[in-house]
Amino acid sequence: MEDNEFEILKNNDTYLVERQRPTAAEEQLFLKEVDFTCPLCGDDLRNHKQTKQNKLYEIAHIYPNSPTKEQYENLIDVERLGNNSESFENKIALCKNCHDNQDYHTNKNDYEKLLNIKKDCLIKTRLLESTFSIGLEKEIAYVVEKIVDIDEKIISELNDLPVNVKNKFYTSERMLKDKVSILITQNYPYVLELFKSLDGINDFSFSSLCLRIKSCYEKMKVITDDKEYIFNEIVNWIMKHTGSKSQVACEIVVSFFIQNCEVFDEITE
Repeated sequence: MEDNEFEILKNNDTYLVERQRPTAAEEQLFLKEVDFTCPLCGDDLRNHKQTKQNKLYEIAHIYPNSPTKEQYENLIDVERLGNNSESFENKIALCKNCHDNQDYHTNKNDYEKLLNIKKDCLIKTRLLESTFSIGLEKEIAYVVEKIVDIDEKIISELNDLPVNVKNKFYTSERMLKDKVSILITQNYPYVLELFKSLDGINDFSFSSLCLRIKSCYEKMKVITDDKEYIFNEIVNWIMKHTGSKSQVACEIVVSFFIQNCEVFDEITE
């Protein structure tokens, strides 16, 4: 293939689009689908030190976003996942070393190996989500509907702006942070829509509800600054006041409040 022929083919290839940086929520999904482990070498991708300088993973393109002529020739007839090179299906979390090797030494065998790994990840994720959601959406809706009627004395005010989840946990609280982040990523839109649908009905105010949940936290933090203990206590509090038997559904709702209602204060560095 001549250079000019390659440039024409690449420029007319509608699969190749401008590079898009993954959001923080998308990065969590990429990490979750590979169980926080590099699918090529098995290295741990979790950032135990929780600093950007020690980030252990990169989000790699399976089919190159901007292939070289040699890569384009090697992959001329391969299957491509997703609608374009920036689709979720065409990206995967890898350790930095494997990403470098995959980026600069892409041949057909290497490509098909990573492609099949991603296919397996997509199937497992869909199976997990379909199993996880059986009956759970109904349980979440029940919790949300019942929590509207909780009458807890308001003792504090929300901050003007919400704080990102990542700024509400110390490095020693990584497991709880990971758990809350995953629950938010999976369920945030659904819970938000539930609250939106109830806002204004029978004098229900979402902002007032946030204050009620915040007041619960304010009382607890006088006793302890252990966030895992507080998380579990608020989950138990919601289970008691709503009558829900689903701890997972209540954990999802509490995770939603952590993101939206200042359940945990921002950590001051």
